[in-house]
Amino acid sequence: MGKTGKTILIVLLIALALIVGTFLLVCALWSGALNFMLPNEIATYHSPDGEYSLVFEQMGDPAWPFGPTDVRLTLKNNNGKIIERVSTQLNDDGTNASENNIASISWNSDEVVVVLRASEMKDKEVSISYDNS
Repeated sequence: MGKTGKTILIVLLIALALIVGTFLLVCALWSGALNFMLPNEIATYHSPDGEYSLVFEQMGDPAWPFGPTDVRLTLKNNNGKIIERVSTQLNDDGTNASENNIASISWNSDEVVVVLRASEMKDKEVSISYDNS
């Protein structure tokens, strides 16, 4: 095989590798295998004075088959600036997070206190200070 034949073979093999790699990436995205990167907003709660909002999000899918669900609480001010993000897990028999996982929210003068509830864990209290401390 001549030099031209080897060059054409290398180009074809690289093109085939790119096509197969792209196909595998699209399949992974389509099936949700890389879903762990995408947050899914469950609910947004606002403080009584309208100064703050708390966003409750699920991070990806629950661990298969009956594992924990990664969730995140994000506290924002009324300008949309993120004050703090708190990541935690819910043990709820492999189910997706829902508004039912928020047992209570207390908007105190210096912090917001959220109580998370799930079927396979004790209630978990998460405190987030308004001044980012």
